[in-house]
Amino acid sequence: MKIAFAGTPEIAATILQSIIDKKDHQVVCVITSVDKPSGRGRKLKPSPVKKISLENNLTLMQPDSPKSEEFIDEFKNYQCDVLLVVAYGHILTEELLETPQYGSVNIHASLLPKYRGAAPIQRAILNGDKKSGLTFMKMTKGLDSGPMSKRFEIKIEKDDTTADLTSKMASLAAKEVNKFCSDWPNLIDSLEEQNETDASYCPKITRNDAVIEWSDKAKKISKTINAMYPNPIISIDINGIGINLCKSKVNKKLIGDPGEIIEFNKNILAIGCGDFAVEVTELCRTGKNKLSIKDFYNGAQKLLKEGDIIS
Repeated sequence: MKIAFAGTPEIAATILQSIIDKKDHQVVCVITSVDKPSGRGRKLKPSPVKKISLENNLTLMQPDSPKSEEFIDEFKNYQCDVLLVVAYGHILTEELLETPQYGSVNIHASLLPKYRGAAPIQRAILNGDKKSGLTFMKMTKGLDSGPMSKRFEIKIEKDDTTADLTSKMASLAAKEVNKFCSDWPNLIDSLEEQNETDASYCPKITRNDAVIEWSDKAKKISKTINAMYPNPIISIDINGIGINLCKSKVNKKLIGDPGEIIEFNKNILAIGCGDFAVEVTELCRTGKNKLSIKDFYNGAQKLLKEGDIIS
């Protein structure tokens, strides 16, 4: 199969790398988002998909608007068999989607029709779902509403973060994508329409979602911490020190005032909530690498103390 690939983040890069490595199919072109400013210096940073493309000398397109006639005309020149889309981040026109011989396929990170939209992984964790998965679907002009081909379930563990669940999905998609592309021409006539009555939409996560009220229940707070890692991430301030909370779980054995550091040592950092406590298992100083509690405590034991209140 001659594949055109459209994607932007790490999960898309993992899937693209699998197609390159397997060599069952030819990647004729790659479409990804334009470079965006990042870090304190606001230097332009290429997407993970762009990095993979450059490393493998693939034809790369980064349109300012994938709806432009100029881009669509250029895309048509590649005469691909299928366009494979994974978290590209932009709406594609019906004309573009129907250009490939066998249409366009989206690998969506939920069990459709649940969680159509931009943030299915984060919303599944926020809502406390016990399972999620991948859906391989034919793309139509509607948002994630096209007929489905393959669905693969993935268990969500209690303390899974968005990073954890994304990694699971990337590994599974990378394992399945090459066979799926080979089978796709024969699968088109047996697609399953989505049940619209079961459909739900999940909007993009913003900074406003990365806020917690320590008077809320520990379960809600823990889910929020885990859902927001690695981005936009929950950041707190203790004694003027900025700390990012990366992973957590509920601790029903400890109780304290909301926002109070109940216990802090090399084995545990527990913070009071509205009912029980949240036990933070991975965290970091702002701008630093993620650490376990033990490693964090070794460098920060004099910065925090039991009884401190998060502001």
